[in-house]
Amino acid sequence: MTNLKEFLQERLKNNHFIIHMGLVLEDVSKGEATLSLSVKQHHLQQNGFTHGGVTATLCDVATGIAAYTAVSEGKDVVTVDLKISYVNPSISDQVVAIGKVIKSGNFLVFCEGEVFDLFEDGSKKLVATCTSIMAAVDIQVQ
Repeated sequence: MTNLKEFLQERLKNNHFIIHMGLVLEDVSKGEATLSLSVKQHHLQQNGFTHGGVTATLCDVATGIAAYTAVSEGKDVVTVDLKISYVNPSISDQVVAIGKVIKSGNFLVFCEGEVFDLFEDGSKKLVATCTSIMAAVDIQVQ
């Protein structure tokens, strides 16, 4: 595989939901992935916070991409389990999610993730944490 980030960015072009959400793959290495999102009005819930479903999607995608880097070539990953703990409401215009592989087996990949608000002054605030279990599956890559 040539450049992992370029390969995954090309694959993500076929994921219409990720494109619709506006998620950007910022960095990826074996066992870790970082995504960002510029929060727009359609990402907000009724009180002006980033919707919990958006946060959950960030967790799912960040840990899923991290898991993908840990499975055998030719395998794909699907989410088996996802648990989100919302720590603070998300109020920033910029959000980042980091997914990490904790343990990778032949079939299951255990991951953890965090979502942060990023602020203009360079500070960040934890929004949510997650654990996920991904399964390595045989799906034809298109």
